[in-house]
Amino acid sequence: MAMTEMVIGAPGIDARTAIQSVNQSLQGPVAEILGRFVPELRRLPPDRAYERVLDDIGLLQRCFAAFNAQRDSFKAVLLDAQARPVSDDRAILSCGRTLEQVVAMIVRSAAKRYFRRKLDSAGHHHNLHDASLRKDIPAKGLVHRLTSVLGETKPTKPAVSAKPVRSRADELYDAIKEHLLHDWQVPLVPTYADMSPNLARALGAKILDLRTPEDLRRVVDDPAEAAKLFDIPAEQAAKTEPAAASAGRRDERARLSDVLTPDNRRLRVEALANALVRPDVRAQLGAGPVGLRLTEVLRGVGGMPVKLLVAELGLTVEQLAVFLLVAHETMGTEVFGRIFGQPGEADLVMRVTQKARLAGIGQRSSLPECAAFVRGLFARFACRS
Repeated sequence: MAMTEMVIGAPGIDARTAIQSVNQSLQGPVAEILGRFVPELRRLPPDRAYERVLDDIGLLQRCFAAFNAQRDSFKAVLLDAQARPVSDDRAILSCGRTLEQVVAMIVRSAAKRYFRRKLDSAGHHHNLHDASLRKDIPAKGLVHRLTSVLGETKPTKPAVSAKPVRSRADELYDAIKEHLLHDWQVPLVPTYADMSPNLARALGAKILDLRTPEDLRRVVDDPAEAAKLFDIPAEQAAKTEPAAASAGRRDERARLSDVLTPDNRRLRVEALANALVRPDVRAQLGAGPVGLRLTEVLRGVGGMPVKLLVAELGLTVEQLAVFLLVAHETMGTEVFGRIFGQPGEADLVMRVTQKARLAGIGQRSSLPECAAFVRGLFARFACRS
């Protein structure tokens, strides 16, 4: 199977020609040179060697190790359009792509094959953190519907004709492919395969912060661990404040040490007391809970959702109150508690913050803008309990 994943390269070479050139080089001279250092490849024709490598994660890892250790042996294939040796991995090669881009293409091709072998075979593995498959959440419940909406990256268009349902492997690949870039990620591919597409989308570029199988496994096994990747410690937030002020924009985000209980497990409602009596905050709320009932709504909010909302969006105390209360008003107590409660649904909250960033929601947003975003996002899940 030839590579099909491409990125922008030399302006004078079209994508199809570049793909063919890269494949010819990998299936020919590159495979022949690798055969000198990787015993499994010596007796195979170059094209079969290339296929064998893409189908075997361990073998691909050894090939990258051989390439990095024997870089001088590959000088004859690392040439630019003028047949001059290239030592910069970001320089355009004669194939029309940089070495960095070629490496990313190889990693993506191998990952796609691995995902399909593992996830699309009979009796494939389901990750326990795919919210739609967890035993304690009904498959057709509101949380499952919310997972589907938050997983959408583009507006749904009416189908002109029936299309095959996308496989779980392809969904995961589409969610992660943008961040499959480096040869050090090859040994992580089997663990990537255990990740739900929603979690992969929620993590985004944060996936690149997880460089060991152990670190990645902790996040895959417990999405709450993923939330820690987005934490901004109080001392770090304090350090950003002078810089923001010097730029004419003071960082007024809620301080986690103020708005969370000492154990960081829950929202400290007392910290929002002043916000709850402000007319501009109350103006964003409907005819739902008032007075003491507002504090009861907030008392069940977990620490993880608060950390993500503050760290990812930089919300002020007032914005945080509006965001949470309007979400409760729109979604209803049961679903709100499942997502924003304790422990909450980390992968879904991360998707919420991702959607908010794409919509331009942040510290400079007005309270009406925050409220409108939340209502629009959760409108399909309006319910009362």
